[in-house]
Amino acid sequence: MTLFAYQIFHAVAQQGSFARAAELLHVTPSAISHAVAGMEEEFGFSLFARTKSGVKLTGSGASLLPAVEMVLNSHENTMQQVAEINGMQKGSVRIGAFNSVCVSWLPRIITGFKEKFPAIDVEIWQGDYNDVAAWLRDGVVDLGFLSADASRETCFFPLYEDPLVCIAPFSFVTREPGRVSIEEMRGQPFVIQSSGCDADVQNYLKKYRLEVRSSCHVTDDQSTVAMVQSGLGISIMPRMLMESGSASVQVLPIEPGASRTIGMACLSEAGMSPAAKQMLRFVQDMMRGKK
Repeated sequence: MTLFAYQIFHAVAQQGSFARAAELLHVTPSAISHAVAGMEEEFGFSLFARTKSGVKLTGSGASLLPAVEMVLNSHENTMQQVAEINGMQKGSVRIGAFNSVCVSWLPRIITGFKEKFPAIDVEIWQGDYNDVAAWLRDGVVDLGFLSADASRETCFFPLYEDPLVCIAPFSFVTREPGRVSIEEMRGQPFVIQSSGCDADVQNYLKKYRLEVRSSCHVTDDQSTVAMVQSGLGISIMPRMLMESGSASVQVLPIEPGASRTIGMACLSEAGMSPAAKQMLRFVQDMMRGKK
């Protein structure tokens, strides 16, 4: 099986279409179809199921995908090493990130990185903590932004301490203006997110045995703020989410205080490509300047 055959298999799996894979690889759809048929004949089993809406991996094809991605990642790393030896900053780096990093950091990171390394392509995958961790394990991304609590089984590089805060409607009154205690939060209705979105908040609730009652279970930060603003409850969120300011809710430091440690993670520092190493160093330097 040639390297191009691996690329075809991966492109069809990602695009779900022979035509879109052909467009991506700059070949004809018939060439893609012929190559897939050849692979299926060589392997002795079907790789894709053809449907009216496109194609999707069979069970056998899905089991083969991680091995194919490893081959392609290894080739990419080799080509980047060659480029680095030749003194050229080329390659690509794929980054997984959760919402608040995408909103607060990534625009500045990507703009600055592209100015310094214009020949390195950057690809962004947005998801929650669980998504990013899975993408790292499966080789979908090279680097992932995670919190320390969600970075198990990875090589983790801490970058920033992000305090947790309580957001509340303006009708919520505390004993001491401008801050709220854990006892004042007990018994209050909460707006909560799934564990994959706010693992650090979930850990805080467990640590202080703060049982929450909630009729609002959301998956994104904007919805959380909107629900709180409407008076449907209070919420605990990382302060970074509120850095742009929100006149619609109170943002209150909590007692006892807590924070999440945000960092970049990879599967293996030794196995990082040159482009990924450049990105990690760039982000570390940028965050040192932020501190």
